[in-house]
Amino acid sequence: MNGSKSVRNLTQGKISSQILFFAIPVIIGNLLQELYNVVDTLIVGQTLGEIKLAAVGSTSSLNFFALGFFIGLSAGCSVITSQHFGANDMERVKKSVAAHIIIGVVSAVVLTVSFVLLVNPLLTMLGTTSDTFEYASRYLTIIYLGIPATMLYNLTASLLRSVGDSKTPLYLLLFSSVMNVGLDLLFIIVFRWDVSGAAIATVISQLVSAVLCCVYIFFKVKMLLPNRNSFKNLTLTVRDELKVGFPMGLQNSVISIGMMVLQYFVNQFGSYAVAAYTIGNRVQLLIQNPMNSMSTVIATFAGQNEGAGRYDRIKKGVNFCLLICIIYSIVIGAVSMIFAQPITGIFTSGSSQQTIDYSVQFIFWNCPFEWSLAMLFIYRGTIQGLKNGIVPMIGSLIEVVMRIMTPVIFSSVIGYASICVAGPAAWTGSMLLMIAVYYVKIRKLSKTKTVVAN
Repeated sequence: MNGSKSVRNLTQGKISSQILFFAIPVIIGNLLQELYNVVDTLIVGQTLGEIKLAAVGSTSSLNFFALGFFIGLSAGCSVITSQHFGANDMERVKKSVAAHIIIGVVSAVVLTVSFVLLVNPLLTMLGTTSDTFEYASRYLTIIYLGIPATMLYNLTASLLRSVGDSKTPLYLLLFSSVMNVGLDLLFIIVFRWDVSGAAIATVISQLVSAVLCCVYIFFKVKMLLPNRNSFKNLTLTVRDELKVGFPMGLQNSVISIGMMVLQYFVNQFGSYAVAAYTIGNRVQLLIQNPMNSMSTVIATFAGQNEGAGRYDRIKKGVNFCLLICIIYSIVIGAVSMIFAQPITGIFTSGSSQQTIDYSVQFIFWNCPFEWSLAMLFIYRGTIQGLKNGIVPMIGSLIEVVMRIMTPVIFSSVIGYASICVAGPAAWTGSMLLMIAVYYVKIRKLSKTKTVVAN
C-alpha cells in the first residue's frame, strides 16, 4: 500500500483507540477552520463596531449555502474513496479521486459565477437592513470569489481523511490559521480595508491550506494521485460519487435555506438582534464543532469498515462516539450557560445591553439541547458512511421545516426567543429520523455478513 505513515486503516485494531487517534486531529482542524470565522467576528466587532459586525454576521447563512455544498459534496465523494481503501483496491481509489476532481472543478466554476452574480438579490431577499447592506455585499462577494480555494481545500483534505490521514490537514490548517489572524490584523487595522480585509484574509488562508495539501499529496500520498487511465471510463464512478456526494452537499444547502429564512426573521428585530444572533451563532458553532467533527470521523470509519465487511465494528464505533459526544455536549452546555455573559462580552467592545441580553438568551435556549445535536451528527454521519445520502437529505428538509415554522408560529407570542428555539426544534426532528433509519440499516447489513470485531 503506497502512502505516508499518517495513513490509517480503521478496519483493524482497538475501536476506541482508532477512533480517538483519528478524531483528535479532525476536531482540532475543524475548530481551527471555524476560528477563521470567529477571528473575523472578534476583530470586526472590536475594531469596526456593531453595524459592521452585524453586516458580516448577516451573510453567514448565504455563506454556508454555497460553501456548505462543497463541504458536503467533498465528504460524500470521499466516502467512495474510503470504501475502496477499506477493500484494499488502490486502482479504484485512484479512479474515485479522478472523479472527485472532475466533480469539484465543474461545481466550483458553476457556483462561483452564479453566486457572485446573485449576491445583492439574495441579500435583498433576506431583508438585510439598509445600514448593513453595503458592507454585507462587499464581504460576501469576496467570499464567493474564493469558492475555488474552498473547493480545493475541502477536496484534498477529505481525500486525506478518507484514507485515515487526519493529522496532515490539521498541521496545514494550523499554519494557515496563524496566517489568517495576521492577515486580518494587517488588512483591517493597518491597511484599513474594512470588512473586505476580513474576507480577503479568509480566502487567502483557505487557498494556502489547499495548495499545501496538494503539495503533500503529490510527494507523500501517491495512492491518491490519479494517472491517465484513472480518467478513462469514469461514468459509473462519477455516478457513484454523486449518488452520495450530491445529496450530502444538497443537504447542507437545504439546511442553509432554513438558516436564510431564519435570518430574515432575525433581521426584523433590527441590527442589535442581528449582532446578538451573530455572536450566539459563533459560540454555538464552536461548541458544536467537535460533535460535527465526530460525524466526519464516524462516516470515514463506517465507510472503511463497510468496504471490509466489518459491520460489528461499525455498531461498536457508533456506540463509542455517541457516549463521548453526549457527555461532551452536557458538560460544555452547562459551562457555556454559566459563563454566557462573559463569553458574549469577548466579541464586542462597548456593546449595547440589548445586544448582550439577546446573545445570552440565545445561548440559554440552545445549550440544554446540544445532546440531541450530538446524536443527530453521529447517526447521520454513519448513514452517510454507509453510502446513503438520501435519508440525511430528507432529514435536512425536516430541519428546514422546523426552523421556518418555529418563528412563524411563535414569533408573535415569544418574540426573539422563537429565533433561539428554532435550532433545537430542527435538531430533534431530524435526529428521530436518523435513529430509526440507522437501526433498520445496520440490522439488514448485519444479517448479510457478520464479522466479529477486534
